[in-house]
Amino acid sequence: MAKKKRVQERTPEPTPEVAPTTPQKDAAESLVEWIQSHQRAVVAGVAALAVVVALGWFTFAYRKNKEEAAGEALNQARFASQSGNFPLAANDLSRVISQFRGTSAADEAVILLAQVRLLQEQPNLAAEELEAAVSGLADQFKAPAYGLLGTALENIGRMADAASAYERAAGTSWYDAVAAQYLNDAARAKWVSGDIAGAITTYEQVLEDYPESTSAAEARVRVGELRATAVTPPNS
Repeated sequence: MAKKKRVQERTPEPTPEVAPTTPQKDAAESLVEWIQSHQRAVVAGVAALAVVVALGWFTFAYRKNKEEAAGEALNQARFASQSGNFPLAANDLSRVISQFRGTSAADEAVILLAQVRLLQEQPNLAAEELEAAVSGLADQFKAPAYGLLGTALENIGRMADAASAYERAAGTSWYDAVAAQYLNDAARAKWVSGDIAGAITTYEQVLEDYPESTSAAEARVRVGELRATAVTPPNS
């Protein structure tokens, strides 16, 4: 009789339990929940941003309107000057400067007013107004302002101060040719004041820094004249 094979029964391995998963929240849901939990702070932040934007727009609009009004007033003053009505031009330019301070038109009005004062033969007043205003002008207006200040001071005999103003004009000028001319003006003022050594030094600066400028030719001639003057005995 054949023996039956015993089939060893295998106990099935237990199936590992899978922990229940919680659905993950997407970024939008998380943001909504955060906003809901911080509603007061969010509202305050949005309100503050709106105020900043409104202030920025108001400031921009105010400055734009101010510049436009200043430009119109400056054009009226310029027309009076070109018409030869210098008293009216001076009055209008003074008003532009006082009412629209901080605008480009007001800075330009300072330059035009100084020119009008000089045309009216009022160098003292031109020098006084320029000395008070020049430090507050925008960079593009400083060189012509210092140049006019030098002219005004030269007209009233303050040669050393005029030379200093011309040098400031050269130092703030954006153009080499103009800077070289201002230096020649400074050297001339020093020469007239009796500062021969200072005049030679300034003319030589023109030759060194701006050798290709038209002012260099004049500087070269003046240096020769000054050197001859310096070695000539007095009363010769």
